[in-house]
Amino acid sequence: MYDLTVVGGGPAGATCARLAAEAGLDVVLLEKAHHPREKPCGGALGPQVSKSLDIDISPVVERTFNAAQVHTPSGSKVTLTSKEFKGHIVTRSTFDTYLLQKAKAAGVEVIQGVEVVGVEQLRAGIRALAVGDSYKSQLLVGADGVNSIIASELAIRDKWAPDKIALCFYANVPMETNDVESILVKSKTNGLPSIELYFDLISWGYGWCFPKKEGLNIGIGCRMDKQVNLTREWEKFVARVQEEKGIKLDVRKRTSWRVPLGGKILRCTSRRSMLVGDAAGLVSPLTGEGISYAIQSGKLAAKIAAETVKKKSPIHVVEYENQLKRSIGRELADTRWISEILHKSSNNKDLLFQIAAEDSIMMKYMTDLVSRVTAFSEVRSRMVKRMLTKHPLKSIRLGLRM
Repeated sequence: MYDLTVVGGGPAGATCARLAAEAGLDVVLLEKAHHPREKPCGGALGPQVSKSLDIDISPVVERTFNAAQVHTPSGSKVTLTSKEFKGHIVTRSTFDTYLLQKAKAAGVEVIQGVEVVGVEQLRAGIRALAVGDSYKSQLLVGADGVNSIIASELAIRDKWAPDKIALCFYANVPMETNDVESILVKSKTNGLPSIELYFDLISWGYGWCFPKKEGLNIGIGCRMDKQVNLTREWEKFVARVQEEKGIKLDVRKRTSWRVPLGGKILRCTSRRSMLVGDAAGLVSPLTGEGISYAIQSGKLAAKIAAETVKKKSPIHVVEYENQLKRSIGRELADTRWISEILHKSSNNKDLLFQIAAEDSIMMKYMTDLVSRVTAFSEVRSRMVKRMLTKHPLKSIRLGLRM
């Protein structure tokens, strides 16, 4: 019997398993695929990832960036940056494999090619039921993504509400390194590359273009309840990038996937169980970024798991949900609030990014919002106060209030 079973070997699961093992727990991690495996994702890691991880990720970093160039509906380009803004581009298959290897090195029993299909509650434990085998433990962590079997089996969630899920298309486009260098949008201050965010494509969504070492990662996403013909918009976006950058993009390997969009956290624990990362819906409702939240929730789940085993009190897992709601939960609720304002109209997008371009303090707040340099919950009240005092007319048009 294990102390902890972790279902899912992405950033949330691998981080949770590694830290729990380092805390002295006997941990097994069950991963459905065999790493390295393809993982649909933009691959941009914000500053919070480096802050949260206690391991060196430089071996898997392809590029470093310190700015985001935003394309607005009016046709302008606004560069969001700050001294603290430092992000990294990775290939998710490589990044995830690296984190999984670190977990294995910490003593985690990693079993790949195991598909968990059910959960059985026991008198003195919990059992993960897999195809051809089962795994008994004191506690279980569901890190199995947006289509979480664990969430369904624990009766936490059967499906996502349309306003809590987005559909995305993306493609990793292979290119020679020199060709990527020639089309990079670079910072005027230090020459580091910028990522590009296209908030002028569709309502309730955006497009992106991230420079990798040998190619580009381009994509587009939209909230499901505000759905447009995403295939048509994708084709228009690809044509636009080709024209603007004077290149030909090979997007034959386009992939689609769903992303949960965070907000108020309702429930993410059950008897002897916790949900982390995408399985818990811990993703920015503005940008769809979830890796930093995955790692933070994995760290917290590992901490609570160690405490629970030490206390010999399974009910202690509820503390995971309590602490999550006070930290990430508050931030996601605040981010959803500003996201609703931003995406309400093209005019709102123009107004917010125009204010950022004209006001250095608002520039920092908007950079924090997009990149998670600082949790938005920590700057929301200051941002709104500055908007109302320094930009009152624009604030009225946006519908802002304290």
